[in-house]
Amino acid sequence: MNDLLHKLVSTVITGALIALVGYLSVTVRRRRVAREEAAAPAPVEDPTQTLLRQAQQLDVSRDELAIQGRQAEALTRAGEAADAWRALTRARPGRFQAERRAALDRLSELLDAEGQEQQAAQIRQEASGLS
Repeated sequence: MNDLLHKLVSTVITGALIALVGYLSVTVRRRRVAREEAAAPAPVEDPTQTLLRQAQQLDVSRDELAIQGRQAEALTRAGEAADAWRALTRARPGRFQAERRAALDRLSELLDAEGQEQQAAQIRQEASGLS
């Protein structure tokens, strides 16, 4: 009986030690990973992504202002949006041409509505030059 009790206690102690070592190992690993993640530099966002979001927001804002009848403010936003799309096409040649053309078309429409036909014609010419 003593032998059986000894084996049982020995098995329980061995199992507990194995579980404790496993727990400590996982805890140490988690702490190391947390330290490494905290020390890692933050990911740097591509600046064109920020500019893209800005251009899209300007497009939405321009359209909302135009719907509300706030033409002067819509015209300002349209100019800002066109500038943002120009910057994007410079930063990423071959991309965003359609968006830039659409922004320029909308800008020319708003310029026409404000009686600025000469500037509208220049903008239309720029838009027609895009592939």
